[in-house]
Amino acid sequence: MSVNNILHIDMNSFFASVEQAANPYLRGKPIAVAGWADPEKNYARTIVTTASYEARAYKVKTGMTIPEAKRLCPHILIVTADPDKYLDASYKIHEILLHFTDLVEVYSIDECFLDLAGARLTAKEAAVKMKQEIKEKLKLTCSVGIATNKLVAKLASDMKKPDGLTIINDEDIPSLFSKLAAKELWGIGSKTAECLEKYGIKTAKQLGEADEDLLKHEFGILGPKMKLMGQGKYFDPVVSYYKPRVVKTVGHSHTFPEDTCNLDIIKAFMRMLSEKVATRLQRYKLKGRVIHLYVRYADFTGFGMQTSVEQHTDSGHSIFDRSFKIFKTALPLQKKVRLLGISIGQLIKENGQALLFEEAEKDQKVKEVLFQLNEKYGEFSVKPASVILAEKFGIKERCAMIGKYYFDRKID
Repeated sequence: MSVNNILHIDMNSFFASVEQAANPYLRGKPIAVAGWADPEKNYARTIVTTASYEARAYKVKTGMTIPEAKRLCPHILIVTADPDKYLDASYKIHEILLHFTDLVEVYSIDECFLDLAGARLTAKEAAVKMKQEIKEKLKLTCSVGIATNKLVAKLASDMKKPDGLTIINDEDIPSLFSKLAAKELWGIGSKTAECLEKYGIKTAKQLGEADEDLLKHEFGILGPKMKLMGQGKYFDPVVSYYKPRVVKTVGHSHTFPEDTCNLDIIKAFMRMLSEKVATRLQRYKLKGRVIHLYVRYADFTGFGMQTSVEQHTDSGHSIFDRSFKIFKTALPLQKKVRLLGISIGQLIKENGQALLFEEAEKDQKVKEVLFQLNEKYGEFSVKPASVILAEKFGIKERCAMIGKYYFDRKID
């Protein structure tokens, strides 16, 4: 018989709960945490990052604009997000979890998996103690799911919120999955679910019974794994907290303060994003070769394209140059631009080899000096002149919350 050793810890309304724990005035009140708030424009383009449970009672949800939230809950309080506060709370939660096992895998800023195989407490005993410590020390609540694997544990944690504890035994899976929509399974997105529905696959159980060749034809090597998921089987282990994180891509995306067709502003914004990506690459001592640009228009349609550079790079100028070449394929613009995103993949470790050409070596030294100055005095203390236009447009203020990667760790 399988033993339920896998836990999924999901913090409840995390950003909002941290704000309420830090400020007694906010407790018991409907609040919305926003990444960037502009009351002078009536928060017209400000998005709810997290809503407290008091706000959710009025049907306020993550992703809606503040004006939408205010229509549903006129007395809602708007709180500007504080990433450092949430990061600090997250690390304190990790400290508590690590008292029980080293097999703590950080899935996101407010979610962790644990493997308690070999621990002195049962999974349920440990979960009760974890919840109690988090509540007493941090004034926060979490929902916990317990199962024999990560897939089912994550499903279980979502069943009772807030402050829930749910155990799903293997023998419960067939009955549960016969009623569970396939899209509720971890990793099955809306587009995948739509594709499955074309073949009459709507429930998790139907996915588990689906023809493997069909799934392989539609989804490639993921097809057989999806079939196993539909049976409640999932074999990826919980990774130790202390295992170095492998960075596969580095990127940033931001929404404009106002939709625009102004090419100068778009280029300035693109340059800022490119420099932010380059800074992260330099911090990690990584270089990338495949550059991807995503553009979202005012009507929420968009496109994404990628291109490769001849040599791996960590240069903001090089990333910008290739990104703008991609963007030029969409000119002349027929719609205003709402959002841009730039990322770089196919990463390798910077090896510190000497550069072949004198000019390239000089550029490298300039880049290193600029990086050190910005690390010491703050991001964009020294910057390309084009970035100043982006800042005047109100972009820099938006970058802090949305662009920050919470668990950046130096790769040794």
